[in-house]
Parts: sequence; structure tokens; C-alpha cells
Amino acid sequence: MDINSAFQIITSRAERPLLSKGYQRENVADSADELTALYVGEMSYSIVYTFSNNRVVLRSCAVEDGVPDNDWRILATWLFDPESDGNREAESIGDDFAETIRGPKQTGAARKQKKRKKDGENNVDPLFLANRMVTYFPQLKDEIAYEKAHYEEFRGVTFAQEKIVPKFAEMVQQANERKLEKISQGLAALYTQGDLDTKGIITYLLLNSVEDEGIFDQLVASFSENDRKITRAARNLRGKKIKPEKEKKSRGIMAETLNGMQ
Repeated sequence: MDINSAFQIITSRAERPLLSKGYQRENVADSADELTALYVGEMSYSIVYTFSNNRVVLRSCAVEDGVPDNDWRILATWLFDPESDGNREAESIGDDFAETIRGPKQTGAARKQKKRKKDGENNVDPLFLANRMVTYFPQLKDEIAYEKAHYEEFRGVTFAQEKIVPKFAEMVQQANERKLEKISQGLAALYTQGDLDTKGIITYLLLNSVEDEGIFDQLVASFSENDRKITRAARNLRGKKIKPEKEKKSRGIMAETLNGMQ
């Protein structure tokens, strides 16, 4: 898919809550490696797609004298590969950005979510992974919103185990070779840029839910040689019991989960 067309889809859906509040889209020159859309109002928001890593981010900063102060904070990050992704993925990203701008609909019992960590080498977290899975399973969007509204922190392992794994296992069982190749590429990208929790969810939960060894081989075909070794080693833990997820402290979710395996 042409990335300019995809970027137009993303921005047209993401900007709706901003334009309704009187924000103005400013003219910004694109660079050789980036496409940028800038919106200025009582705050400033920008959407940036980077060609070198296929990453599109939503960020915000304060405004001083009508000008962004450029102290940008990352609000949401997605991967978009124009060679394998299309309109559906672009629309999902735009809708997620719009929802982020609007803010979560909190219930009385809900508490504010922790801010997503800033952009970095391993900034793909379990929530990012869950949002990415919406492109395959649109019904996850409402389930993610419910999770975010009712829990202080997104329960990555629990959500993946209960909401994603059954759908994923059924999908790959029925997928043709082309679709398995696309899923493999997506998982490999998420694994490479994922934090420890995300890597654990991909290996111990998603891939280990696949019974057919041939399908498993196709799903890890896009992984690096070293990462394929890790996924195969993780299959030795199939069938092990995992204790209920505990409140996170300083360690990651998957670090706690692995200690809870019997």
C-alpha cells in the first residue's frame, strides 16, 4: 500500500476529535525519513511516520505563545509496514489515536493508567501487542477498552491468555500460507521491538498455543535464527501451569509469570 495514502487514512481518522475542539492543522514540511501532521490548539499534537523503522507515533507537547514547545511526549506507537499492511490496519491505527486523544472513558472504580513509556528500542509492550491484534480480531477493541477502564494497569498476560490466545490458535489453524507468512512477519517485528513481557507473551502464550508443528515452523520463519532458538526452547514449557497474575512491582509481568511456573 502507498504510505502516503495510508498516512492520509490515519490522520483523517485521528484528527476528528481535534478539529471538533477547534484545533488547526499546520503545514509542516516532510523530511526524507518522516511524514508529519501537526495540530495546534490549547496543546499541540503531531502524528509522525518514520520510514526507517515503519513506526507511526502520536505525541503531544505544550504550546507557548501559539507555538509547540517541542518537548514531545509519546502517547501511542504502532508499526505499519506498507508492504504487508493495508487500509484496515491504517484505519485501526487512526481510530486508536483518536481514542487516545479523546481519553479513556473511566468507570467509578477505575484508576488512571500509567503513562506509556517513551519511544525507545524496546517500547512495544503488551498493550501495544493487544492493539496490534485488533487488525486480526476487531472484537478485541471493546475488550481492550473494558480492560483499560476497569484495571489500574493493563494485565498483559491475563488478557492475552483469555482474549487473544483462543482466537489466535483458531486463526492460524485455518490460515493459508500467505496469511501465515504475513502473521509471521508481524510477530517477528513485534518480538524484535518488544519488551520482556511482550516477548514472553509471543513465545510462551501465542506460539505455544499452536499444536501443529508445521504451522509453528511457518510462524517463526521470519524470526532471526537466535529468536527461533528461543521460541523452540519455550515449547518445552508447554502445558506448565501459570499462577494468577500478581500486582506488578519493579519486575515485568512475564518475569513474575515464569517464576510462577511449576
